[in-house]
Amino acid sequence: MPPQNFVILGGGISGLTAAWYLARNAPSSTKITLLEASDRFGGWIRSTRVGEERILFEQGPRTLRPSGLGAGVILDMAAKLNLTGFIHAVGKSEPAARNRYLYYPDHLVQLPGGNLLPGLKSVVQNKFILSSLYSVLREPFIKPFKNLDDESIHNFITRRFNSTLADTLISALVHGIYAGDVRKLSIKSTFKRIFDMEQIYGSVIKGTINSKNLPTLSQKDQSWLNSLCEENKDLFALMITTSLYSFANGIEQLVHAIVNDLEARENVTIKTSHHVKELKFGKDIEVYTNDMSFNADHIISTIPSHELANLLPELPYLTHNPSVTVAVVNIAYGRPNLLPVKGFGYLIPHITPNNPYHVLGVVFDSDAMPHQDYKKDKYTKLTIMMGGHYYNDLSENDYPNKDELLSQAIETIEKHLGIYSTPLQCMAQIHKKCIPQYYIGHYSRMRELHYAIKKKYGKRLSVGGASYFGVSINDCVANSARLALDLLGNDDEKAIITGLERVEVE
Repeated sequence: MPPQNFVILGGGISGLTAAWYLARNAPSSTKITLLEASDRFGGWIRSTRVGEERILFEQGPRTLRPSGLGAGVILDMAAKLNLTGFIHAVGKSEPAARNRYLYYPDHLVQLPGGNLLPGLKSVVQNKFILSSLYSVLREPFIKPFKNLDDESIHNFITRRFNSTLADTLISALVHGIYAGDVRKLSIKSTFKRIFDMEQIYGSVIKGTINSKNLPTLSQKDQSWLNSLCEENKDLFALMITTSLYSFANGIEQLVHAIVNDLEARENVTIKTSHHVKELKFGKDIEVYTNDMSFNADHIISTIPSHELANLLPELPYLTHNPSVTVAVVNIAYGRPNLLPVKGFGYLIPHITPNNPYHVLGVVFDSDAMPHQDYKKDKYTKLTIMMGGHYYNDLSENDYPNKDELLSQAIETIEKHLGIYSTPLQCMAQIHKKCIPQYYIGHYSRMRELHYAIKKKYGKRLSVGGASYFGVSINDCVANSARLALDLLGNDDEKAIITGLERVEVE
């Protein structure tokens, strides 16, 4: 029988999704309580309008991908929350979809892609791209490492291709997703699909050619996605020609819609400013916060794993992986078309010289999501991301302050893009420990954690959120929705749902 009294720890997108799926699918007698330590819901998602112009700044995630299970879940949520009319989609033919850049070693380099002639010119002019293309041709003939448990992304790419590709394109890509160090992150836990290609086909290129035979989803998840697509045919048809999307008032519009829906449900209680201090597992589970206590028969923890470790220190590996700190600087100029190129933005490889402010990448927001501001085509808008693994050795007192971050970002934009205009609006924010880093061996450690939760807490504890399997919004939403449905559909008295079931596949 499914639990009847859930307490969810954490009010970010993972916790909100779990609560929403439970509320929609559980019997009305099921009690659902969500506790968030801060004074707002949404976690790292924060969309803010600034100034008289009401310019939209995204201080966290800014766009969503329209493919995969997570996209299916989010689009279905958007439909049920009456948000489809607010979706802003960027087509696959637009510059933000076709044009992406690296900054290396001292200028923008367009990556080969949808724009054929600039892409070919980029290949000819840049030795590192030529070297990478040669390594792609050579890769199918390199002997594979079968039965490999794990290794770093850098080691894997260097072994299968070459170190140039690992140090440039791949390290830049990792900066954009994880703000992390390509030499430390696990290939199996970050890019598992290409890891599996070597194990199954002996080659990434051969695996890519045979990718139709390498399913991205389990049969159960594929069936679920198919049903979501069938239920929302028109919306999913729009996504076929879409590269990325968001909402009229930013990603946080989705958060507000979920919160409003949950607040309207009689069997759901959601609270901010409730920091969980202690969990006691007796006949019932007692949850003590800074303000009051709650009873539960099942806990879903979506708080960062290092915070859960403070509550359940006997569980293994919750503190093994660090989380990096990222500085985000939003800048809007009062003139359009200041960018020297059109595109989504650029990323910076870890070997790029003369990067004193540890810039990870720059997003061209006025190209990437051009219709969110009320006065369209009036601004040039950018987001500069700094820090990440470069900040790992800094104490909290050593982080740049907001004025320093603004100065560093403006200087970077002047140097990289030649924009010397005075900003109309600026905003700087430090997101402390915002992105978990899946270090080598993460998958095996999650297997041990899975069995430890089973043994110690049985059917009374599940975990979710970015600490475990996937840091993107799509990943977090899909994992939480799946967890909620698994818990509600668990009629097997012996079955235990921890949220880490994927480790049992191997």
